[in-house]
Amino acid sequence: MRGLLQQIVVLALGNVSTTVVEVKRRAIGGVIASVFFLTAYVALVMALAFFVASEAGPVAASLVVAGAAMAAALVVLAVVAVLNRQMERRMLERQAALAARGPDPVTGRLIAELPVMMRDSPIVTTIMVGSLVYVLARSRGFGRGPRS
Repeated sequence: MRGLLQQIVVLALGNVSTTVVEVKRRAIGGVIASVFFLTAYVALVMALAFFVASEAGPVAASLVVAGAAMAAALVVLAVVAVLNRQMERRMLERQAALAARGPDPVTGRLIAELPVMMRDSPIVTTIMVGSLVYVLARSRGFGRGPRS
């Protein structure tokens, strides 16, 4: 029974310490990269404003920079909306495929072990039922999706 419990824990949690290190590394790298990107963006906007101001004056430069920023923001919002719609379709397709496939072999073994565990220990039974519900929910597509 311990081996089965270890399998469930590994299946449910994976390698947590590696995931924590990856998240920290990505967060720190993202912050540093965003500072550099923001600096480059500000320099680009200032250069555009100076160029247009020398050609058409400061008011026109302000309007051109503001219009370009608005257009870029609208393009980004449209792209995000399309990507969200595609992700929602893929998620619904994945959930339908998982529902049609039925339970996986690990879930079948857990269900087969449940009556024996109920007789042996109520505490272990409570833990196993909670784990079983978690594994069933994950196998049916609830929770976060797989890593890409």
